[in-house]
Amino acid sequence: MQSTRRVMGHRDSVILKLEGGLGNQLFQFAAGYYLASKNNTSLYIDQYSIPLTTFYGEKSFGFEQFEFNPINGFCHYKVLKHIPNSFIVNLSKRHIIVKRLILKFRMLTSNILRIPVYAEKNENPELSDFYKINGATKLHGNFQSWQLVENAALYGFPKILKLKNTPDWILELNASKKFQESLVLHLRVDKIARSNLTFQQPSENYYLKAIKIAQSMKSFNKLYVLSDDISFAQTVFQNKLPKDIEFLEMPIHASPAERLYFMSLFGGIICANSTFCGWAAWSIYNSGGLVIVPLPYGDGKVPGSRDFPNSWIKLDKVSGVQLD
Repeated sequence: MQSTRRVMGHRDSVILKLEGGLGNQLFQFAAGYYLASKNNTSLYIDQYSIPLTTFYGEKSFGFEQFEFNPINGFCHYKVLKHIPNSFIVNLSKRHIIVKRLILKFRMLTSNILRIPVYAEKNENPELSDFYKINGATKLHGNFQSWQLVENAALYGFPKILKLKNTPDWILELNASKKFQESLVLHLRVDKIARSNLTFQQPSENYYLKAIKIAQSMKSFNKLYVLSDDISFAQTVFQNKLPKDIEFLEMPIHASPAERLYFMSLFGGIICANSTFCGWAAWSIYNSGGLVIVPLPYGDGKVPGSRDFPNSWIKLDKVSGVQLD
């Protein structure tokens, strides 16, 4: 384990502050991977903020199960192991001011050599100033840009996410069903998603029209549903979706990385309003599959991952009307 002083003491490094769940983390990692690769530097990851900023209880970074090429062909990313204790996490989740103070303090103490900080600006979603960085930097932001991910892929960031070790439950399901020839529909219906007014989930119209479009473009053997709460999804949607649809339940012990990878095994995907689903779509898209996504991604002032690849089919998430 590396100490805070040692890890943060490299003047020529890119230091990446991670936060949020796996979908957000992967965007942030792509940004750090790109910058470290372009500038031929090391990449250090600070995961301290994750348990303070996620809705789903993640305690540390979630993409360690995926395979990643070494940066510049020889250097693997390095992770700062230190995370806040449960008392600090619980206190910060109960008091927003406390959380802000803790994150501010961490921002100052994790950069003792005063490496220049780049904080993503919402008013510059194209990240034009980010691409001009040519030296050591500490990165703060969400970096939800698929163009940035495409640029990171030029340096070796994976176009298809793969697990280092595939669990038996995925191997068994994949052997018994032809997922590559099937279409998957992702429903986000957990309590947090239902109450999040900034990122409202798509309507029934979106899903029904997306299914028709997908089936008109490609012959799929089967239609499946995956969800963060499959029982609730089945209760709400089973009578609204085609009768031959199959609701798949993943093991409760499955990690977010395993769930994301499993979702990426299909030949086509109809996404919810979710960065998590978007990363499964990224793998499906680069495997030659069909991707349908809802717009607008965000309903508030904070930009989200709106710059989807051109070949992804975009539908209005309320009406289901296809957008240019």
